[in-house]
Amino acid sequence: MIAVRFLCAAILVLGVCTEARAEDSSTPRHLLRSVRAFKDGRYDEALVELRLVARAPDAPPDLAFYLGPTLYKLKRYDEALAVFAASRAAPDALTDFYRGETCYQLKLYRTARAVFAALRTRGLGPALDEAAGRYVDAVDAAYKRAPATASIDYYLAQGLERARREPVLASEYLDEARQVEALAATRHRHGEIVTALAAAWNASGRPQAVVDLLAVERPLTPELTWELARALVAQGDATRARALLEDIVKAHGAHGNAAAALLATLPP
Repeated sequence: MIAVRFLCAAILVLGVCTEARAEDSSTPRHLLRSVRAFKDGRYDEALVELRLVARAPDAPPDLAFYLGPTLYKLKRYDEALAVFAASRAAPDALTDFYRGETCYQLKLYRTARAVFAALRTRGLGPALDEAAGRYVDAVDAAYKRAPATASIDYYLAQGLERARREPVLASEYLDEARQVEALAATRHRHGEIVTALAAAWNASGRPQAVVDLLAVERPLTPELTWELARALVAQGDATRARALLEDIVKAHGAHGNAAAALLATLPP
């Protein structure tokens, strides 16, 4: 595939630099072996080497550039998406291309479209741009008509199923549900989707996403008020968080005790 050839070319550059330092640490050796294994199509071996790198005390801070594509090639799409979604590395066109492909394989079509469309605006070169364009066109063709409620139900169910054990993955499915629901002829389970997505983003450390999501939601339900308060606390916005938490405590609702406990952690 086009993306594979481009990725191999890029990681081999690192491999040349790494080889010079290979005797200083076992980590560069394992990383170089993973690059070579990936290039040769030995993805199982590449994954073994990358797992060793990830456990090393001198591991790179973010392995998404290597680990995500390797998991994708092994068709371990859930794991690949978790790596891509949790990554805090600087945007990289090749890594994002694999993320888009991973989303597409998992039927997260609206998310995949957004990834590929954004890549095209950044500039990919003719080969990758053409491939990204085909993905965008395929999703657009699938959504010429308003989505069925069954599609929204599917993504919501997938997100809720993963919410407790895999909040990062859950948020990907729930955000897909949000995007698909926005295209529906009428609102369908909107409150459930937004509430579950806000909780998943809070659980996976994305408070700003929660604040942005809830900025346009009116009225805020008690559950959404709680999630917004949690996000504001995580951002250090004590003034706004305190007002919301005090309201929750006064309401004597489901989150009253938790809100009181969180209030006690805020600076005076």
